[in-house]
Amino acid sequence: MLAEFGQMLADGGHSQNLLWESPWTQENSSVRSDDKVRALYGDVGTGRFLERFTGHALCLNEFGAASEEDVAAGSGLHGEASLRDWSFREVQPTSVSATTELPLARLRVERRLSLLPGESIVRVDETVINLSAEAQPVHWVQHATVGPPLFGEGARAATSATRGITGPRMYGDADRLCADAEFNWPHAPGTDGGPVDLRKLFGKTGTGLVAALRQPERGIGFVAAVNPAVRVALIYIFAASDFPWLTLWEENRCRQEYPWNGHVQARGLEFGTTPLPLGRRAIDAAGDVMGHATSRRIAPNERIRAPWAMAAVRLPDPAGEIEDIMVEGDLLRIMNGGRAVEVRARGLARFLLG
Repeated sequence: MLAEFGQMLADGGHSQNLLWESPWTQENSSVRSDDKVRALYGDVGTGRFLERFTGHALCLNEFGAASEEDVAAGSGLHGEASLRDWSFREVQPTSVSATTELPLARLRVERRLSLLPGESIVRVDETVINLSAEAQPVHWVQHATVGPPLFGEGARAATSATRGITGPRMYGDADRLCADAEFNWPHAPGTDGGPVDLRKLFGKTGTGLVAALRQPERGIGFVAAVNPAVRVALIYIFAASDFPWLTLWEENRCRQEYPWNGHVQARGLEFGTTPLPLGRRAIDAAGDVMGHATSRRIAPNERIRAPWAMAAVRLPDPAGEIEDIMVEGDLLRIMNGGRAVEVRARGLARFLLG
């Protein structure tokens, strides 16, 4: 998990966390038995993930619920990456490297976070290695999550993704969106008969939603959350070919059971290889979505690199709309209210596109 992301202030302090902070992870549940997890969460696989979940999680090689067999072997919701211990090495003031192995998925993950001198963009160089002698599909999703207090009601989302499809009825009668319906960003069909503007976070209390969007044919894609009141944005940028799907998930004080308890607001901005968190077996069995693949193939002993980057940016326009994000030369250019915000980003296009 990437639990906190913010900015250093002029006085040496830290800004508010731009990532969603789980209200229950402070319970320090790492020593809980499966029986205790089952008693608290009702399901061991879901509970293993939720008791560690905060901020930005890595979903690999599962996006959604794990099978009963994989749960019995030690996996859980969204796979093993968030459940395993990571080995940290090369810890420096402006960079850190970490790695972990997923025995059930037979994958190794290597991740290096770095910050170049004079820049405010965190570059994440991420690689997955197939440890098996067989090719396999990979489900690889960055489960970035935002929420109050910084990105609460009134906050907005922006993305380069354009066409989408709503998920199945994951929230039952509390679903805000019609099931299995295609749409064009930003308006999705709502269960009340009207359109739902997916740019607006937490528009209707007591509801939830899940939808997936496809990145268009472009070099670099993005997703962002914006707080118009303080003109701050959290942005993620990546190669659209590496992470062609964006899944939007929203919990808006809907789930009453533990640990949600009817008061959690969280919006997932989840960019990856795979749409809709239905679980690996169900996703693979369903085949293409909107004519596009829902996983990435990895050959025996192959290494696949999929870098991404994140930044906190101050915006000039109080309306808080981000129209586009581009990498041009050594600059990251964010279009906000028709004006360009330029952030130093030396060699960022080469880093993301190879």
